[in-house]
Amino acid sequence: MPLLCVLLFTACEKEIDFDYHEIAPLVVVEGRVTNEGTEVHITKSRSVTDSVRGKTLPGATVVITCDGHQETLSYHPADDCYKSAMKGQAGKTYQLSIDFEGKHYESTSTMPAPAPIISTQFYWMKVLEERLLVNVLWATDPRPDVRDYYYFRMDRRSSHPHVLAKIKNHPKPYRWNVFDDRGNPPGFVFRDIHCMMERTAEEDKEDDWDRILYAGDTITMQLMTIDQPTYDYFRTLISGQSGGANPISNITGGCLGYFTAASICRSDTLIYRPEEVLDATDYHPQFSGE
Repeated sequence: MPLLCVLLFTACEKEIDFDYHEIAPLVVVEGRVTNEGTEVHITKSRSVTDSVRGKTLPGATVVITCDGHQETLSYHPADDCYKSAMKGQAGKTYQLSIDFEGKHYESTSTMPAPAPIISTQFYWMKVLEERLLVNVLWATDPRPDVRDYYYFRMDRRSSHPHVLAKIKNHPKPYRWNVFDDRGNPPGFVFRDIHCMMERTAEEDKEDDWDRILYAGDTITMQLMTIDQPTYDYFRTLISGQSGGANPISNITGGCLGYFTAASICRSDTLIYRPEEVLDATDYHPQFSGE
C-alpha cells in the first residue's frame, strides 16, 4: 500500500506548459482629476509574461473639459504622464477626450466630496493562535445617508536594507484596495487594513521582505473618494487577476483603463514602532462616542 501511494503521487507530478495567446497591444488609459492636480497615463497592454510597466507614450492630444472650460494637458516625459496644474472641485463633472494614433477615446466622471482622515493606528489582532498586524483607518463620511465608494493606499518608506534590496524603485504602495461604506458606523468611514502576521516578521524570510514592516518604517495613508464606475474598475481588476480577465473600463473607444474625478485626503506620517503597538482589545476610539 505505501508503494502504491508513492506511485500515485509521483504520477501526478507533471510539468504544465501554458499556451498564452498573444494579441495585438491595446491602448491603456489611466486618468485622474483630483483636488491635487490632473494627470493621464497612456500606455499599451503587455504580454502576460512581461512584468515591466510601460512608459507613457507621446503624441496624444489630451483634453479635460468642465463647465465649458477646456484644459489641454502637456506631455511630461520626466513625470511619465500628461499633466496639468488644474485642480478638481467636488460636485463638478469632468470630461476626458483623447485623440491618439487615429482613434478617439472619451469618458466622464463627477468628483465626490472628500472624506477627511481622522486617524490611522496599528493594532495586533488575534487570529486563532497568532497575531495579525492591522492598520485601523477612520475618516469622516461626507454623505452618511448615501452609499459612497473609496480607494485607499498605504505608502511605506523604509531604510531597511531588506526592503531596499527586494523592492526596485522604492517606495511603492504597500497596501491598496477599494471598498464602499456599507456597514460603517453612522457618519464615519472605517477600514482595518491587514498588514502582516507577527510570525512572518519574526521569521524574516527573503520571500516576505516586501510584505514585512520593519521598525522605523514610515507610513502615510491616502483615502480617495471615487465614483461607482471607478470602484467597479478596481474591483474587477482585483477579481480578474487570477483569471486573466480585463477590468470594466469606463472609457469609450475600445481602450482599457479608467478615468476618475476623485477627492484625495491624506494622513499624517505614522512611524511603525513594534513595541508601541497595542492589542486590538485595547482599542477605544475617543471620537466615536464609545
